[in-house]
Amino acid sequence: MVSSSEKNAIKELKEYLIDNYNLTDLRIFGSKVKEIDTSDSDIDIMVMLDNYDPSTEAKIDSKVFEINLKYDCLISVILYSQEEIEKGPMSESPLYKKIMKEGLPI
Repeated sequence: MVSSSEKNAIKELKEYLIDNYNLTDLRIFGSKVKEIDTSDSDIDIMVMLDNYDPSTEAKIDSKVFEINLKYDCLISVILYSQEEIEKGPMSESPLYKKIMKEGLPI
């Protein structure tokens, strides 16, 4: 279950992504969604942007690190681009399929 502090962390991340990037999808998945999490569980989040490059990924990682410290939580981000899903083999990835099936939009 997601705590109130974790909800605030997720909200801040979402606002950052919306304000700075072309966010096309944002989903929480994994143990938090299945409600089998423990006190040591991370918060698995899939971020899908229209497109991104290594500097974008580094900026997002830095922001996630900052949010994790601020809220004393552990957000783990998986980053996809809409382009790689539509034009590449990533849409057939078992992890991507699982996220799309079980993940909840944020």
